Amino acid sequence: MKTPFLQYVSEARVVRRNADLQRFTFQEIQERIYLSFLTLSLLKNFEQTAGWVKKYGNETLTYGTFDRVRTTANDLHNMLAVVDGDKNIINKLANKNQANALRQRSSLPTLAVKRYLRKFADDYQFLTNLENALAIKNADYRNLRRAISDYRNLDANRKKVTVTRLLQALRAKLPGTDLAKKAEEFSNKQKLELDNVIDAERNTKDVPMTPEELTAYRILVGPSNIRRAKMAYDMAKQGKGIAGHLASSYAPIMQMVDDIAKGGFTFVRLLKSIAERAKNSKK
Repeated sequence: MKTPFLQYVSEARVVRRNADLQRFTFQEIQERIYLSFLTLSLLKNFEQTAGWVKKYGNETLTYGTFDRVRTTANDLHNMLAVVDGDKNIINKLANKNQANALRQRSSLPTLAVKRYLRKFADDYQFLTNLENALAIKNADYRNLRRAISDYRNLDANRKKVTVTRLLQALRAKLPGTDLAKKAEEFSNKQKLELDNVIDAERNTKDVPMTPEELTAYRILVGPSNIRRAKMAYDMAKQGKGIAGHLASSYAPIMQMVDDIAKGGFTFVRLLKSIAERAKNSKK
């Protein structure tokens, strides 16, 4: 049976020791702190996970302050130490020069953080203040904050969309952590995750395209929309919902098809003929 000490050491995955910090920028740590609190705020709503959330909050507060990174502390404590502890910790980060400037301009509401970890109350006010303090600019995460703060009042589908988006963010930014595992475990049991919600964490740079496709899409939708337009097509092909920014990237192609349809039968036949020739050329 694992002792609490060994459990901390084996489960903390983001920042276990100072050396781990070189993998992250200051902004990435800030973002992961924010996602951690969003997860706790969500899971506290459920009877099955409320006790676990309280326990995690107490563990985060074990040492009273967030002065330094400890191998026996959980992930959230150690990340909070980066933004609230000894300023020399900043020098371990990947962008230490920029991090020092950012640290000087930001100030963690430490007392509010400790109070929230003890009581988990006033979600909207706390998360909004934390968002500002951590300079969170990601619009998707800010939308998550609004939904999670009002989770109990959401309709069933909106609740599932919120859980799904949070899980996507956790898999991308906090994989393997206690928070991510608990959120995934609970979601699986309650069947809260949807399979038709576009993954906003997916980087458009990862969309595979041949040189010919890159050239063609550049002509069709413009250089700034190339991979987003291709992603929109891939999502539609899979029967998944398409986010607004992806749909708008593909809009020039839809407009072109619409213009052809309005032009009449001759233009439509010509389009179909060209499409058939293009398909046969790949055989």
